[in-house]
Amino acid sequence: MQSSKAPRRWLPRMTRRRFFTTAGAAAVATTGLSRFATAGDLVRVDESDPTAKALNYVHDAKTVDAAKRASDRYCYNCALFQGETDDEWAACGIFPGKAVAGQGWCSAWAPNPAE
Repeated sequence: MQSSKAPRRWLPRMTRRRFFTTAGAAAVATTGLSRFATAGDLVRVDESDPTAKALNYVHDAKTVDAAKRASDRYCYNCALFQGETDDEWAACGIFPGKAVAGQGWCSAWAPNPAE
């Protein structure tokens, strides 16, 4: 005679609430860990990278036409730059897992509210 009970799962049932809680915790954990990486641990952004090209990223902002970039705009004073102003290379919010040059620039430059 067969049992009328359904077989017991070894994994708990995945509800929508559990899924979003788990996904949210994973996102926070991975985002938080990326802040502990140093520029030495990160790959430098290649100017030929598709995202870099789309944003006109360059390692040396002085090479950008003055009509495109104000003279005081560099990665090191951008709100997305995740390093100190004197860092040669640091992480950037636009290029996750990659380092940008402090003296670089891209069209996503945003004023740093701390300055």
